Amino acid sequence: MLRTALSRWSSLSVTSLTRPAYSASALTLQGTARWQSTGPTDLNLNPVNKDMPRLLDLKNGQKVKCTFSEDEMNRRVNGLRTHMEENGIVASIFTSYHNINYFSDFLYCKFGRQYGLIITMDKTISVSANIDGGQPWRRTFGGDNVVYTDWHQDNFYFALGEILKDYTGRVGVEYDSVPLDNYKHFEKALPVRPLVDIGVPTMKMRMMKSPEEVALIKQGARIADIGGYACVEAVAEGVGEHEVALAGTQAMVREIADTYPHAELRDTWVWFQSGLNTDGAHNPVTSRRMINGDILSLNCFPMIAGYYTALERTMFLNHVTSDRHLALWEANCEVHRRGLELIQPGDRKSVV
Repeated sequence: MLRTALSRWSSLSVTSLTRPAYSASALTLQGTARWQSTGPTDLNLNPVNKDMPRLLDLKNGQKVKCTFSEDEMNRRVNGLRTHMEENGIVASIFTSYHNINYFSDFLYCKFGRQYGLIITMDKTISVSANIDGGQPWRRTFGGDNVVYTDWHQDNFYFALGEILKDYTGRVGVEYDSVPLDNYKHFEKALPVRPLVDIGVPTMKMRMMKSPEEVALIKQGARIADIGGYACVEAVAEGVGEHEVALAGTQAMVREIADTYPHAELRDTWVWFQSGLNTDGAHNPVTSRRMINGDILSLNCFPMIAGYYTALERTMFLNHVTSDRHLALWEANCEVHRRGLELIQPGDRKSVV
């Protein structure tokens, strides 16, 4: 059978394994050559050609439904623009997962490449890698998208410079998430433009959750419970940690799909540890099989549009190992219950 399979594989022609080519037409935007595609990538273009385009337009399909309402997304962007106006900032460049997601509803997949979101007083433009095709444009709320190619070095920074070449004044960047090397690239791409911090101000904006955010977080808590119950049902002597984690993850992903049919399904998972593996909060899931008396650590993390919710519980399999184990567990439960009593609107976390 193996020889037959190998024979069939070797008989396949090269053309049967390649994607069909697509056409592209030249565009110009602000004097820069751009391209409009009808497909995700062009495999027939010569990657060593110095005349290959540096920037592309990949507007495939239609814009997708945003996680939040138009009013909610405009509230966020308008709040940012108010801060920019008050502080003389002509443009903000975001490169972090959290801020790009917060202001555009686009959650990128890095894979070693750079991604950005530029917000000026009148524009919102995401900057993404060619490998992602038209998905970033479809997910960028209320704005445009510029795709950079891999055919020239530092095309990401070239894109930033082209988009902002007509803007003079202070540019906001995230000091807390921009490595030194990237900062130097910013300075080179944006000469004579003072770079100021936008990371701390936007952190404070994100801390104040809107009613729509609270509603989504509550859904996350509900879905985390579903994952937790699925894990408890899967727990049994002789069952591997990975099987319990899979049961909880599958239950949560299915519920997210039912609740948010327009959402991307990604990054939802379960940390489940048993026995000695519970001595570190971030110990990976293993195939260790549970035995009676094991202490169990259960963590369910539904991720909805980049919003993280956590359900964390400590359990024992069938019986508690010792009185000392039980006393420590009950002490933790007492602290948890007291914390719930203390949490009230307007209270400081330091008081709780």
